[in-house]
Amino acid sequence: MVLTSNQMRIAEQAAVDLGMNWLRLMENAGSAVAKEIRKRYKLKDKKVVIVCGKGNNGGDGYVVARKLLDDGANVRVISLEAPTTHSAKEMASKMINHGIKPIDFQSYENLCVQHISDSDILVDAIFGIGFMGEVFGIYKTAIAAINNSKAVKISVDIPSGLSGDSNKPEGVFVAPDITITFAAYKPCHLLYPSGTLCGKVIVASIGMPEQSFDGLQPIMRVVSEEQVADVMPLRKVDSHKGNFGTAALYVGSKGYAGAAAIAVNAAVKSGAGIVNAIIPNSIYSIVSSSRYEAVCTVIEADDEKAQNFENTAKIVDTVNNSTCALIGCGIGISAFSKYTVENIVKNSNVPLVIDADALNILSKNPSLISEAKSDIIITPHPKEAARLLNITTNEVQSDRIGSAALLTEKTGAITVLKGANTIIALPNGKKYIVTDGNPGMATAGTGDMLAGMIVAFLSQGLSPADSAIAAVKLHALAGDTAVLETGVLSLTPTDMIDHLPAVFKKIYSLK
Repeated sequence: MVLTSNQMRIAEQAAVDLGMNWLRLMENAGSAVAKEIRKRYKLKDKKVVIVCGKGNNGGDGYVVARKLLDDGANVRVISLEAPTTHSAKEMASKMINHGIKPIDFQSYENLCVQHISDSDILVDAIFGIGFMGEVFGIYKTAIAAINNSKAVKISVDIPSGLSGDSNKPEGVFVAPDITITFAAYKPCHLLYPSGTLCGKVIVASIGMPEQSFDGLQPIMRVVSEEQVADVMPLRKVDSHKGNFGTAALYVGSKGYAGAAAIAVNAAVKSGAGIVNAIIPNSIYSIVSSSRYEAVCTVIEADDEKAQNFENTAKIVDTVNNSTCALIGCGIGISAFSKYTVENIVKNSNVPLVIDADALNILSKNPSLISEAKSDIIITPHPKEAARLLNITTNEVQSDRIGSAALLTEKTGAITVLKGANTIIALPNGKKYIVTDGNPGMATAGTGDMLAGMIVAFLSQGLSPADSAIAAVKLHALAGDTAVLETGVLSLTPTDMIDHLPAVFKKIYSLK
């Protein structure tokens, strides 16, 4: 789950009210950091420098120092200011009694900078979840020294200089290799650009009772493989194709056969009982030869021409005689496409996935989505989301959580806001984030693949929410599996589709 700084404070207080105490929480936090460091690095005789601030984050650092000293490391602790909280003072006293005397940065700045430079492992325990604003003075000097060091860098909870609740870095900040946070992700760990600045983020348990989080509504939940495995359908031995639905895909146009073929391929490989591609005759031979298992409903008139009422009626009828439908991938924004999309949305009685050109068409009149009779899933990338919200792409990206939630509020649809760490916003207010995926997926066609997967899961009886969540997670895992063979530059949606069987096999092994 993802909690704000204030929510984390509430949870910590609840843990104390349930019988833990602040010293135990700090001891557990420092021990968790030491454990993660111990798992990754050989510590005997290594030069470990822990840079501590005056608050509880510094107190966590004092605990880390004791633990790593016991592991045989050569530990030095640099104190930027004397501890000010009761718990941090207690942990500083314990550390001194353990044989580690902190070095005061203000009194011995040059020596401290040299120790930081010479270290093998640096632990940043300067600021915690409460930090906001910019760094100045000795803190700025210390952070610059940390970043200039060639040591492995580990930040405790939040990289110092970043705000836990913001995706916007201000001023200087520690750039760690690893961030070890406690109990839950914080927004800065997952939202870009700050999410790129935290290194590998590890969520460590600090022994807080589950009841500590009762009554808190996380701003998001991170989708796990186990969550997806729980909703994926098992097939009985006497199953037939009719048990897994018919997915209708109104996709493609002259010049955009690829979008149609990718969506159709993804739907077939994701388990739809029947995939019915509704396509113009201009691309029939391309799409039908790309996936023999799909059936095709061919629109005889060229979709570049003006409105053709007969063909639109045929498409709406085909959609309504299916289990669910996908509309938009590569259909263009011709008068015919516009008329057809609007009629499908107005008259559909089955769940719809609305993607790409269909979203661009509906951005002129988003109220049509909210007025639809059926469940809707929209899958915009940031530019399409900006059109729907009548704001800029930069505004969408600066508040991806808020933008996804606003789209759902405005349209009543489930929103899948694509991009690095895709966000899924549900009408009940819950939001999910998928942290898998890689930059190689930033290429044409990956969105068409995702839309085909969503509609395939809908056809098999998954709820719209589960279909969206599962598809986004599995799509990202397919990208991460395929990129191991192709590399980032050469990754294509076709590669990802080819790796879906391995991803599904892994997920089903968790059931």
